[in-house]
Amino acid sequence: MFFDFSSAFNTIQPSLLRGKMEGAGVDCHLAAWTTDYLTNRLQYVRLRDCESDVVVCSTGAPQGTVLSPFLFTLYTSDFSHNSDSCHLQTFSDDTAIVGCVSEGNELEYREVITNFVAWCELNHLSINTSKTKEVVIDLSRKAPHTAPVNIQDLDIEIVEEYKYPGVHLNNKLDWTHNTDALYKKGQSRLHLLRRLRSFGVCRSLLRTFYDSGGISDLLRCGLLELWKLREGQEETQQAGQKGRLSPGLLSGLH
Repeated sequence: MFFDFSSAFNTIQPSLLRGKMEGAGVDCHLAAWTTDYLTNRLQYVRLRDCESDVVVCSTGAPQGTVLSPFLFTLYTSDFSHNSDSCHLQTFSDDTAIVGCVSEGNELEYREVITNFVAWCELNHLSINTSKTKEVVIDLSRKAPHTAPVNIQDLDIEIVEEYKYPGVHLNNKLDWTHNTDALYKKGQSRLHLLRRLRSFGVCRSLLRTFYDSGGISDLLRCGLLELWKLREGQEETQQAGQKGRLSPGLLSGLH
């Protein structure tokens, strides 16, 4: 189950955050300074010579700062679950509950989801149920019907693939969706690089765009994933050797 929050960083409650920070062992003076930083913040919008009314904000964390994801991680750190068959996985505001269902027993998995939803409500975190998705992985030939999980009177959609975070995962546990995404992204970057070259941009600037745009990393990751797919599809060792990429080729992409 992959959860999506509505305006995650904007819903942090400084008073609750302070207690969580102190409970995690953060110095009380640092926790108080952080709370003071987040409360009574003045906000307004300026467009050329026009300014909006000033609004005092005492919730959330400023957007676009390194501090916001860190504070959100602290804010959500007091809910955890880790067992042999179910655990909670978090990366900043990307949260997933992973459950291993055996013999149709979903009790623990659904109970953890229910507890997490209740915890979110107590901590003023709003779950965007329309963007929250579930991926069911069942490699048996005849997958049984899976009843959708209901959150806030809405059945969560079961999808074949989901992007988390930055990696496309699918219900077959292969790399086809992620490889396709890397291929399309690499093609887009290379097209722009060719257009810049057609405009007579000097080689040094082209090289800068190549490095800063992550094109070399995209090509390397794409080739490695194509190699994995090829290796998985080959039936003989001889055919598998033909699909290998030499270290010299990979190093040459830099």
